[in-house]
Amino acid sequence: MAESRRTFLKQSAATVAAVSLTGCAPGETREAAARADGDATSAGTTPVPLPAETLRAVGEAVLPDELGSDGRERAVRAFERWSEALEPVAELSHPYLIPEIRYSGPDPRPGWAAQLEGLDKECESRHGMALSDLDVPRRRDLLARPLGEAGGALGAPQQADHVALALLAHFFGSAIATDLCYGRAIRKELCRSIEGAEDEPEPLGTAP
Repeated sequence: MAESRRTFLKQSAATVAAVSLTGCAPGETREAAARADGDATSAGTTPVPLPAETLRAVGEAVLPDELGSDGRERAVRAFERWSEALEPVAELSHPYLIPEIRYSGPDPRPGWAAQLEGLDKECESRHGMALSDLDVPRRRDLLARPLGEAGGALGAPQQADHVALALLAHFFGSAIATDLCYGRAIRKELCRSIEGAEDEPEPLGTAP
């Protein structure tokens, strides 16, 4: 009995070592393991592209006029970069000594892409043109109904029920939005030195 146990443990240890070194389960080839690893890496993580032209048309309708065309473009590009890096059903950080593991929600990008495509189709049906060719007031009219149905409240952008809300939530969580809100160069995402840390932020347009 003791000999059988020792034999079993030796075989188990050898199997574990083989799997650790090769990355393959017993009887699996390196090629099959590589394909499986590639599939696991790519499955569910490939970002769904958002229709760029329609997204910018939405941005022109919902983002603050104070940004100007260049500022709105920067805001939309920042949202696109954030969206492309979004990892759905990812493990969330949790407080120390809290054993519960929480995960983020499912990927919102397919729904957002469908909403943008739907807006373009609705605009084509009602006005005979793409959303990007429609004037801004009528774009806002088209967005009023879906935004009303989504509730209109801003929360975490990845939890937004509509892409326009996600874009707004992402922008208003930014350092630029904070500066515009207070009219001061707060620059909340930049580290400041101790020297001058107690000074009141400069009004916008006067800070270096």
